Amino acid sequence: MTYKGGPRIKSDDGNFEIGLNGRGHFDVHSLYPDQANPDYPAFGSQLLTSHDRDGFNWRRTYATLTGKFHSLNFKFENDFAVNATSPFPHSLREAWLATKLGPGQLTIGQFKPYRGLEEITSSNEITLMERPSTSSTGIYSGRQFLTGIGYRSLIKDNLGVGIHVMSLSHFGLPFEGITYGGRMVWLPIDTDSSILHLGFSVSRDTANNASLPAGTVDVYGGRQGISQSLGIAGAAFGAPHSNSQSTFSAEAAYSIGPVTLQGEYAISRLDNTHRTQGNLRGSIVQAYYVQASWFVTGERVVYKKDRGAFAKPQPNGKWGALELAGRYDVAENLTQNTMADPCKTGTSQCQVKVITLGVNWYPYRNIRFMFNYYLTEAMLGNLGAGTAAQKDNFSVFSFRTQVSF
Repeated sequence: MTYKGGPRIKSDDGNFEIGLNGRGHFDVHSLYPDQANPDYPAFGSQLLTSHDRDGFNWRRTYATLTGKFHSLNFKFENDFAVNATSPFPHSLREAWLATKLGPGQLTIGQFKPYRGLEEITSSNEITLMERPSTSSTGIYSGRQFLTGIGYRSLIKDNLGVGIHVMSLSHFGLPFEGITYGGRMVWLPIDTDSSILHLGFSVSRDTANNASLPAGTVDVYGGRQGISQSLGIAGAAFGAPHSNSQSTFSAEAAYSIGPVTLQGEYAISRLDNTHRTQGNLRGSIVQAYYVQASWFVTGERVVYKKDRGAFAKPQPNGKWGALELAGRYDVAENLTQNTMADPCKTGTSQCQVKVITLGVNWYPYRNIRFMFNYYLTEAMLGNLGAGTAAQKDNFSVFSFRTQVSF
């Protein structure tokens, strides 16, 4: 039995192994809503009352069981922080069995579809407290852990691929709808001092009336912030039973020494979001971000080739590691206007912008303190010629204490 990185039991012949890990993310938020403008109807944070949503919350409390039995690997992860509103089995995050098949791994169960750099990165490793709009926080709208089958492999040491076919659902919800797609990553530069990561993913989510909807709902202002719909496939009156969202996403990141630069761009086609002149119409949503981080104390990020994603380093000095970060994030429905209304706002525009500034301190490898400041703007445009533009300028301070083992 060993205790490094969590308690773990392993048989002498290596055919049986089981380990326990956990994480706790405890957040504090202070929200500063926008003031309502008399020139247009209040919306978004302007509808919040004084100190509404301020205070403390357990963001995550994971218990994770991992191991193997001969050639079969397994992982079961439950989030106890959500049990009050989403009881077991809906509180399960990852729950899968996997085995080696050829050069890669075949996985069956509930896990993340293979799409997006920030989406595939662990919540223990993301640089800022919230993921950007190119993830399930935005363009994939809550479809983070789904059930199905996937295959992931390193074709070469610097080239990886993953494909999946999954139900558009989560344990505890009706098993309806389907998603399929995949992701490929390439490291044209892979040295001790620098890494250049390039990748893309494609997916098609086809939902029906009993499954998770295929659509985009961007959240601005952090976990306790505001949700703004950017369109839902099949939301138009008279739409067929099944409707699809087709998404292409490109990603790039460059790590050199203590500095990491990264960005993603996603464009998504939503079927039957609205009607124009009595006819069913689809719409186009785009989302993108650019992000930079710098370890002031000299550490550099770790790259995990099996996932095609970055992880955080071991602190160098006795005072730990200090990281500064910033991100500019945009999501918008390009089809929205006063005639075509996929966002259901009746306005000329449907856009969300978020600037996030962050400071991370790692006193030890398994402890992190995070401070984020969100400066946001939701833009709905106007209600017609001669009317004022509708904006919601919302700011939030958030602090997280993160412990993992």
